[in-house]
Amino acid sequence: MPPEASSLPATAQATSNDEQSGDGAGTGTPLAESRDFVPCLRDIMQEAHDIHPDRKVREVVDVFQADTTLLLLPLVAEGVFAGAVSRKNLFFTHLSRKFALDLYSNKPIAELKDDNPIVMDPELDIAAALAILIDRDPILENDCLLIAEGERCVGVVLVSDLMMRISEFQQSLLATLRSLSERIRNEVAHASLIQQDLLPEPKFSFRDIRIGAGITTSTEIGGDFYDYFVCGENRLGLIIADVSGHGVQSGMVTTAAKASLHTLLSLGVATPTELLSGMNRAITATARRRLLMTCFVAVIDTENKRLSYANAGHNFPYLVRGRSGSLEMLEEASGFPLGFEEDSFYQEFSLEFLQGDSVVLYTDGIVECRGPDEEEFGYKRLENLLRENLGKGPHEAALAMLERVREYSGTSSLEDDATVMIAVLAP
Repeated sequence: MPPEASSLPATAQATSNDEQSGDGAGTGTPLAESRDFVPCLRDIMQEAHDIHPDRKVREVVDVFQADTTLLLLPLVAEGVFAGAVSRKNLFFTHLSRKFALDLYSNKPIAELKDDNPIVMDPELDIAAALAILIDRDPILENDCLLIAEGERCVGVVLVSDLMMRISEFQQSLLATLRSLSERIRNEVAHASLIQQDLLPEPKFSFRDIRIGAGITTSTEIGGDFYDYFVCGENRLGLIIADVSGHGVQSGMVTTAAKASLHTLLSLGVATPTELLSGMNRAITATARRRLLMTCFVAVIDTENKRLSYANAGHNFPYLVRGRSGSLEMLEEASGFPLGFEEDSFYQEFSLEFLQGDSVVLYTDGIVECRGPDEEEFGYKRLENLLRENLGKGPHEAALAMLERVREYSGTSSLEDDATVMIAVLAP
């Protein structure tokens, strides 16, 4: 190429070459898919009406005047690109002065070629092309881009066409995003219904045990869940759990947790320690340590009047003694959240659970709920709330607690999921 010939700018060349030989080409990866989806300059370029750089200025003027749509003419000598001359620069820069046409009339057009035409690769996508154009020509003085492959000019792209195609592409992209958004909303709503169906009834009775529960999710798909299960003629199990974060991923982990729980129960596993250990293995495999789940499991034995329990990093439940009305936090049992370590051990504890006694399970969305002044609801308010609702049935008490927390937040919805489950051994 002659020394004065323009070449493909480094930025445009690098972008194009990366796309042609970079990772993911033709493999169905996001890079390859985006290249198929976003139009490239080849899609919008026009045929280049090139001329020889030795053509006289007068002849080139005649060419432009004969076709008012021509904005730029590439200069090509023996098949090699040697620059370009634009209508704008020719008429308004070089020939606008008095007698300029007479002066240059018989000169070769190469003497009036543009100093630094913008040249781009035909495979460059329109978004990248616009970025390069704005970088090199912030005030958009150029109205045309040269499209070249190596030393051969293959076409031109009008800046107006580039802008129009980008506008059309953005409109198409917005329409696609709206469609995807609607699809996601529908799928999330469906997933939310499925998750709600996985929760047991909020009121349940077994032998002398009365259970009441309530749950409020901060998003369509929550990270909290509760359940209860019969694990013997006189034994009823309770479980409450909270996945870190909320949303679709958290919902998937809660679903996996519930599935693993019922699988373990079907295999005859029925102690809090064994259930937490088995669920921990399932959560570790599902979430791969990206998400953790706190969990508390208890088993009430109505025959022996005992409460057995184990804890995987969950908020300590309260034991409410029926005779005295005293509150006792079950803080002896603690352990790593599910999904933290595959071989975690969860120690089991047991205590007397008599007629009139209650156990209150809850998630951190209760105590960590913030009021308008950013102060957390906290454990003191929770304990007072428990005392206020001792005379109510377990379901009514759970709903009253959730309502009080909502009132404390000062908003219609909580920032985090909140769950309460209360089990009472009837007198």
